Amino acid sequence: MRVKRKDTKKRILESALKLFSEKGIRETTIKDIAKEVGITEGAIYRHFTSKDEIVRGLFGMYSEEFYDRLMLAFEEKTYRDKFYRAVEEFLSFCFENPEAFKYLDLFHYLRAEEVKEFKKLPKDAILKLLEEGRGIIKIRAELALAMFVGTLERVFLFTQAGLLERYKDIKGEVADLLWKALTSL
Repeated sequence: MRVKRKDTKKRILESALKLFSEKGIRETTIKDIAKEVGITEGAIYRHFTSKDEIVRGLFGMYSEEFYDRLMLAFEEKTYRDKFYRAVEEFLSFCFENPEAFKYLDLFHYLRAEEVKEFKKLPKDAILKLLEEGRGIIKIRAELALAMFVGTLERVFLFTQAGLLERYKDIKGEVADLLWKALTSL
């Protein structure tokens, strides 16, 4: 029964993401989410106490998934390989989960104070990587974090808008440019 409950909870979150992307958070109701999942409104309340809890749960679920993907970089042996793997995992997450990435970005913007309450944040994985590279990375880790995230976020958004080639064709070039920018000052 536990597996089914967890599966239903995940389906609720995934359906909420779809509806939030289509209609917006404010315009999406619990009734809309229940209909999308194919369950009753009451069934939603067995998993979540409110729409706000769904909003937060969605951020938590995708934030943790993104964090875990970025932590895969630490499987690599050399620092450079870790850095390149982090770039690859970041972009892969974005392109495999475009709505989730946009949602994470929006949540950060609209609910910046609440973000601090979550334990597994993608920025923490990246910051850990950048701090490990002290000496190799030539600028403060926080500034390097802004450059890392900002660059990769823009690559994702420009590719989505058709302004750049498919990311798989340019990810090596992007990683090279970012590596050079952060290590050659």
